Amino acid sequence: MEKSKLTEAQSLELITSMIQDSRARLARNSGTPFLIWGYTTVATSILNYVLFQYDVRIWWLWWLIPIIGWIGMTIWGKRDNGAKNYIDRVISIIWSVVGISFIWIMFAFVYYHAPILFLVILMAGMGTTMTGFIIRDRATKIGGIVAMASSMLFPVKHWLMIRFVELNDIAQQSEWMSTDYLLFAAIFLFMMVVPGHILNNKYNGKNNSICSKS
Repeated sequence: MEKSKLTEAQSLELITSMIQDSRARLARNSGTPFLIWGYTTVATSILNYVLFQYDVRIWWLWWLIPIIGWIGMTIWGKRDNGAKNYIDRVISIIWSVVGISFIWIMFAFVYYHAPILFLVILMAGMGTTMTGFIIRDRATKIGGIVAMASSMLFPVKHWLMIRFVELNDIAQQSEWMSTDYLLFAAIFLFMMVVPGHILNNKYNGKNNSICSKS
């Protein structure tokens, strides 16, 4: 009987340890994807803003985000040889759904002029928030929640433009709209780049301390 209880206790301890190790590894590995997508989005947004100032509008430049992002993820994925588990698959499913939704958003923007920046921020914020709760990382959760709340700045800004900018003042309307790109870049910077660096610094620091002790 005592042996059976001990075995059950050991099994529980082993399962708990595996879950904690899995969460820690997932949190450690989450930093780099955030940086890949975050920096790609920030750079593309700033590029569009600069071109907008010279009255150059190339809508397909936004496709640089998924193209460069997936290339970066493919290169990074080949270097990550860790074993995948259920939590990894959950995260992959979440971001796969979000990624497919981004493609539909792009088509909706081109053909129906949907508010793309608002929708992208909202959905990316949802994915980031869910990731933060799964890996139990405060910076990621805060970044995602703030991003979701900040997505409302785009419709509010559009409402203010309609209310205070004259309809026949095309130059002022263009200048007002171009700042959306900078706002978009700033939100992604806070939502993905900052948590990505925090995650990498946190877990790289732990690895270095473990290595120094050994």
